[in-house]
Amino acid sequence: MPESKEIKLKIHDLSRGGPGVGRDESGRIIFVPFSAPGDELLVEITSIEKRYAEAVTKAVLTASPSRVTPRCSVFGECGGCDWQHLDYSEQWKTKLSGIRHSLKRVGIEVEKEIKEFPAEEIWNYRNRVQLRGDKSEIGFYAKGSKRLVAIEECPIARKEINELLPSLREQGKTKPREYKVEVEVRTDGTTKAFWNMGHAAGGFRQVHDGQNAKLQSWVASHLTPGTRLLDLFGGHGNLSLALASRHSEIHCVDYGAPSTNPEGTPTNYSFHRAPVGPWLVSKAKEPYAGPTSAVLDPPRDGLGEAWLPVVQSLNAMNVSELLVIGCEPDAWARDLHRYSRHGYSLQEVAALDLFPQTHHVEALAVMRKI
Repeated sequence: MPESKEIKLKIHDLSRGGPGVGRDESGRIIFVPFSAPGDELLVEITSIEKRYAEAVTKAVLTASPSRVTPRCSVFGECGGCDWQHLDYSEQWKTKLSGIRHSLKRVGIEVEKEIKEFPAEEIWNYRNRVQLRGDKSEIGFYAKGSKRLVAIEECPIARKEINELLPSLREQGKTKPREYKVEVEVRTDGTTKAFWNMGHAAGGFRQVHDGQNAKLQSWVASHLTPGTRLLDLFGGHGNLSLALASRHSEIHCVDYGAPSTNPEGTPTNYSFHRAPVGPWLVSKAKEPYAGPTSAVLDPPRDGLGEAWLPVVQSLNAMNVSELLVIGCEPDAWARDLHRYSRHGYSLQEVAALDLFPQTHHVEALAVMRKI
C-alpha cells in the first residue's frame, strides 16, 4: 500500500463497472467511485497497480452538471446502488456506450441503431430485497464486507417493502443471532418474508416488473412462431412460459428449473432441471426435422470456458435463430463472437435497464443462421 497521497483530478468518463475515470499528470488512469464526468475533485490515492490506480474523494471542488443529490441517506456506505449521484440520462448514456465498447472489443460492428429500453420507474421499483439484521437494526451489508449498514427505508425498493420494515425490525429483535430476511412483493401486491433461507426462496423473478414486461415483449416479438423453442438458462420460464401457444414445443432448461412440470403447465412445455451444456449434448443426438429457436440467458460470466459443446449442439439441433441476453456486456459480446464464428449473423442489438441507480445493464441480441 503506497503512502497517502492527495491530488486534484478531473473526471472525464465513467467506467462500465461504476467508478469515474480520470488521469493524473503522468497519464495514469485513476478510478474514483461515486464521481461524475465533469467533476473536479480532491482525491486520495488508495492503491496503485501497474496500469491504473484507485482513489477516494476527499472533496468536490467543482461539481459535474450530471451530479444530483442521492435520495438514500446511506448511499456510498451501503453495498447496493453506486449511481444515485448521477442524473438518470447520464446513467443510461453510459450503459449504452458500455455495450458499444464491449462489441467493439471483439470486433463486432452493429449496422443498426441499438434499440433502447431505459426505465420509466427509476425509484421504488425493486419487488424483492435481501435484508440483513441484528436485534433492533435492519439494513444491508456494506460493500465488500459483512458490516451491517442500518436503514430506515430503501429508495429503490417497492413502497410495500418499505412499509413492512418497522414490522420486520420488531420481529428481528426476537431472533437469537444475526439474520437474513428476503422480502418479496408478489404479483398480486401481497408481501412475503423468508427468514434465513436461500436466495430467491420464493422462486426467481426479475426485480423490476415494468422492465421485465419489456424484456418478455422483446423476446416474443423476435421469435419465429411455430418453431421448437429452447429456453436455455430459463429458470422458471419467465421468458417462455407465456409463449406455449406460439411454438410446437418448448423446453426450459436450468439447474434451478422445477424438477417436474407444475400443475397447469401447458402440455407442449417441459421443464428440465439440468445443467444446460450436458442437456444440450444429450439432446443433440436425437433427430429433429423441424426448425428450432433458442433463447440464451446465461449467468454473468456467459457460457464461460465450456462454450464449445453448447455452440456445437445448437448447430447439430438445427437452431436457426438465437436470442442472446447478458447482464455483463463483455461476457455477452464474447459469446456473440463465438456464435458468429459458427455460422450465426448478428441481426439486432438492444439495451434494457433492469437496475436503475446502478451500473448494471442487460444486453440483448438477435442472431440468425447465415
